[in-house]
Amino acid sequence: MFRRSKNNSYDTSQTKQRFSIKKFKFGAASVLIGISFLGGFTQGQFNISTDTVFAAEVLQGSAATLNTSITKNMQNGNAYIDLYDVKLGKIDPLQLIVLKQGFTAKYVIKQGTQYYGDVSQLQSTGGARVTYNIFSEDGQPHVKPDGQTDIVSVNLTVYDTTVLRKKLDDLKKKAEDPNWSENSRNEVLEGVHTITEDLDNNPQTEANINDKIILVDELDKKLVVDPRTDADKNDPAGKDQTVNMGEQPDPTKSLEEVPAGSTVAYKDPVDTKTPGEKDAVVVVTYPDKSTDEVPVKVTVVDPRTDADKNDPAGKDQTVNMGEQPDPTKSLEEVPAGSTVAYKDPVDTKTPGEKDAVVVVTYPDKSTDEVPVKVTVVDPRTDADKNDPVGKNQQVNGKGNKLPATGENATPFFNVAALTIISSVGLLSVSKKKED
Repeated sequence: MFRRSKNNSYDTSQTKQRFSIKKFKFGAASVLIGISFLGGFTQGQFNISTDTVFAAEVLQGSAATLNTSITKNMQNGNAYIDLYDVKLGKIDPLQLIVLKQGFTAKYVIKQGTQYYGDVSQLQSTGGARVTYNIFSEDGQPHVKPDGQTDIVSVNLTVYDTTVLRKKLDDLKKKAEDPNWSENSRNEVLEGVHTITEDLDNNPQTEANINDKIILVDELDKKLVVDPRTDADKNDPAGKDQTVNMGEQPDPTKSLEEVPAGSTVAYKDPVDTKTPGEKDAVVVVTYPDKSTDEVPVKVTVVDPRTDADKNDPAGKDQTVNMGEQPDPTKSLEEVPAGSTVAYKDPVDTKTPGEKDAVVVVTYPDKSTDEVPVKVTVVDPRTDADKNDPVGKNQQVNGKGNKLPATGENATPFFNVAALTIISSVGLLSVSKKKED
C-alpha cells in the first residue's frame, strides 16, 4: 500500500511497488506497459489551443495515442508542463493523449518519490513521469489484444517560466516610456516579443530559461535616453474647429494629438463675437517644458436662422383694379438670395385697401411672414366712370311763357305776376329821372 502524506501525495520511498512493468519502444515515444494501476485521482482542467493541426503517435494496441498537436506540451514523445500554466489552471494532462471514442483515462504523476493525482499539486521543476490508465466504455480497465492492461507512461519535464515572464513584463512597461530613444525602445520591445512568443509556443528547460533571464538583463541595458526635447520629437498637426458666436473654442480640439502629460492653450484669445474664419495659434507645452506653436483655424458661426437674424418691414403698395401687385414692392428690403411671394392672392377686382401677407423664404429655407397693405384704385376719371342720359323738354313759341312745370296756371297767379312786373318797370323809370 502507498502511504499518503499530508500534502495528498504518495510516498513510495518505503513501499514496494507491486506491479511489474515491461518496457517497449514505439517510434520516439518511451512507453511503459504494466499490469496494475493507481486509481481514484481527480483530474484538473486544461485549455486547448484550437489553431493547431491534430496528429498523434500511435501506441501499438493501446486505445490512446500521444497528442502531438500541442507542440508546447508534447514533442518527440516527451511531455512538458510549465508551472506558470499550472498556476493559471491551463494544464490538464488528459489532453496530452487522444482516446478512442467512448474510452476514458485516469492519470498519476510521479516526481521523485512523490505521486500526484492532480497536476495542481506539482510544486517543483525537474524530471517526472505521467502514467495513464485507460478504461473501456464499460468503465473497466482496457485490455489490449496481447492480453496486457492498457497503461501508457510518458516522460515529463516540469519547468517554470514565472520569474522570466515577470521580468519580461517589467521590461516591456519600462521600454514603453517615450523618454527612451526610438531605436533602443524598438529593439528592446522586439526582443521582449520574441522571447514571449517562444515561451508561449515551445517547451522549455530550466537551463534555457536561465539563459533567457540573462538575455532580458542584457536587453534592459540597451535602453538609452533620447537627447532630443519633446518639441524636437513631436510635430503636432492642427485641425479646424467650428464654434457658435459667443462660445469659447477648446484648444484640445484644435490639434490632432499630443503626447500624454502635455498641456495646450491658445496663445491669444479667439474673437468669437463676430462670425467668420479666425486665425489662432495653439501653444503645446510638453512634459519636459519644451513648447510648440501650431497655427490653426477657428470658424465662428451664427447659429440663428436667417429668419431669426432678419426683421423685414412691409410697405404699402397701390395698384389699379385688375392688376397684380408685386410682392417685392410690399417689402423694404430682404437679404440677397431670398424669395418672396404673397401667402394668398390679393383681390384686385374691387377698389379699396386690402390686407395681405408676404412670405419671405431665406437662403437657409427659414421663413418670415410679413403683413402688408395693398390699395386697389379705379384709375378712370369721373367722366369715364359716368354716362348721363338726356330727356326731351317742350316750350311755348308765343310771348314769354314760363317753362312748363307740369302744373296748371291760375288767374290769381297771372294777376300777381303782372303786378310785380309793372312795379319793377316804374321803379326803373323813377331811378333814371333822379340821375
